[in-house]
Amino acid sequence: VKPALLLLDEPTNHLDVHALTWLEFMLAAWEKTVLIVSHDRGFLNKVTTATMFVHHKRLRYYGGNYDTFLKVRAEHRQMLSAQQRQHDRRVGHLKQFISRFGQGHKKMAKQAQARMKMLQRLQDEPCEVDFDDPYLKLDFPSASTLPPPCISVNEVAFGYERDKILYDKCNFGLDCDSRVAIVGPNGAGKSTFLRLLMDEISPTEGHVGRHAKLIMAKFTQHHVEMMDPNKTPVNHMRALTAEGVSIEEARKYLGRFGLSGELALTQIQHLSGGQKSRLAFAELAWRQPHILLLDEPTNHLDLETIEALAMALNQFDGGVIFVSHDERLIEMVADELWVVNKGANGKPGSVRVWHGSFEEYKEKLEQEFLDANLISNGTVKGVK
Repeated sequence: VKPALLLLDEPTNHLDVHALTWLEFMLAAWEKTVLIVSHDRGFLNKVTTATMFVHHKRLRYYGGNYDTFLKVRAEHRQMLSAQQRQHDRRVGHLKQFISRFGQGHKKMAKQAQARMKMLQRLQDEPCEVDFDDPYLKLDFPSASTLPPPCISVNEVAFGYERDKILYDKCNFGLDCDSRVAIVGPNGAGKSTFLRLLMDEISPTEGHVGRHAKLIMAKFTQHHVEMMDPNKTPVNHMRALTAEGVSIEEARKYLGRFGLSGELALTQIQHLSGGQKSRLAFAELAWRQPHILLLDEPTNHLDLETIEALAMALNQFDGGVIFVSHDERLIEMVADELWVVNKGANGKPGSVRVWHGSFEEYKEKLEQEFLDANLISNGTVKGVK
């Protein structure tokens, strides 16, 4: 079609790393106008050359990609803050003069009146500072540490049908210090692997061992979609146990994830996708797990919340295993990269540790695209 204007609203939400890498190549080679709404910082840095920022009902334009926007905006806000401080000092000096001489000698009183007019002009035209919204802080409390291994995966194979094995010969250990990102193409079995770890399904072969006292908590978009839309976040939290969580405790955990005040009493159906995800995070936090399992946790989160989630996971005193294509989250949180490979020609796939960075893994995918003639000389095949 090759439109003159290409509009993309959260195009990376359900892509695997392979499709995301290809899309980055395609958009980098696209010579016409592309307008993108996205929460994926790495993606924006690779494909955009300008940034429009919507804040307090205003649209501001910045040249450069997202990282450039952050740098320029920080410098601009620093300049405005300096102007605001100078403005406040002038107002203070004028008020002090007016207070001191407003009722004194006739000559001084006349000067005070002149300064009153100057003060009025300053107050009518205040210096505007581009303040951020209060920074969202997330907090995952953890249970006491368990000795390793918390989870041991020994010679595991799995297939939903015995003659169609997804992967085999899986051998891994996980403990309270693990920080693992799981990547791979859609359909390879990344979410299935989390289900195996969570004991929601049993391996076809081999054994998954778990510490007797291990507590795990899992986030999935399906869980978010299955919430009762007519309940409020407070009622949702209170229903987590048969005897009922107290209102005070429910509000405490909701507050840790930015769902305080009126939001805590708003029906779930009226919450945004990101707010529903934060409610699911609050539920995970309430369970105080030793290990968190997260399946595409960034899909409905904005950029600031993804940053807050990454910082909260780094502060979490337990293990984290997550499926994600979000470059920023992976680079900030993961110490290990596990790659789920699809099977081919009747042979099962595999789950293997990638001995390198996420950026190196993406470079490998780019080379595979080149070798498969999907892209040529840095451009996507078929796009001139």
